[in-house]
Amino acid sequence: MNLFNDKHNDDLEYDKRLFEQYKLYVDLADRVSQRRSIANTFFITANVALLTVVSWFREDFGSYMYFISFIGIILALFWFFGIRSYGQLNSGKFKVIQEIEKYLPINLFSYEWNILGKGKSYKLYWPLSHVERVIPWLFIVLYVALSLFVKFGHPETEVLTVYYECTKYQYIAE
Repeated sequence: MNLFNDKHNDDLEYDKRLFEQYKLYVDLADRVSQRRSIANTFFITANVALLTVVSWFREDFGSYMYFISFIGIILALFWFFGIRSYGQLNSGKFKVIQEIEKYLPINLFSYEWNILGKGKSYKLYWPLSHVERVIPWLFIVLYVALSLFVKFGHPETEVLTVYYECTKYQYIAE
């Protein structure tokens, strides 16, 4: 399938229509990026809210932690796959934009992408999508750690409790 129709290439209005479609398409690509940002905000808020719920149950922490961790891991996985999907959608849109630019007087996006090393050199440009993909995994690690904390206990707290009890009795004896 070709991007361009060969019809009406001699039409005087062709260049105007091409540029209008190009502007519309660039705007659509920007809207995808905005939706991606809104989705990231939603998932960060949802994870923080879930962790806030954990703090409400600190008296009965273990009873709810496995369920909350399970929900958190599922939420983080949806977030990761959403980021990946938006990244794929944006990549496709920018390839189309670069193809259209071949028929315009200047190639702004293509030129910029080349200057940035096409995202292959971290010294020139580190794509935000690489950073975005790490954050859901950090939440997954946190939820797994919380579950392991509940399963295997927390020896530091037990040591501190014993220390506290010993010092309490020491003060009473004096």
